[in-house]
Amino acid sequence: MSPRKDASIALTVFKLVDESVELFEVRRAGQGAHRRARDILTHYNDQSFSYVDAVVFTVADADPAIERILTVDGRDFSAYRFAHDVEVVVP
Repeated sequence: MSPRKDASIALTVFKLVDESVELFEVRRAGQGAHRRARDILTHYNDQSFSYVDAVVFTVADADPAIERILTVDGRDFSAYRFAHDVEVVVP
């Protein structure tokens, strides 16, 4: 959620989520997420995806109702092909 060595962006996003619960939904990764994330990292081994990125991809792919993802790492997210249309929002 934050560039390496700078937690300020993540802390700002956490505060925004906490203060605007009607706008954001925080989800559990669910069963099988670890295996699927590992598969994504293997398939996209030429990308700089983190494990957390891969878990987010897994959660979004599993639910077609997820239409939008807020991230500060839009570059990585633009390389991944979601299973359905997902808008990636970079603040």
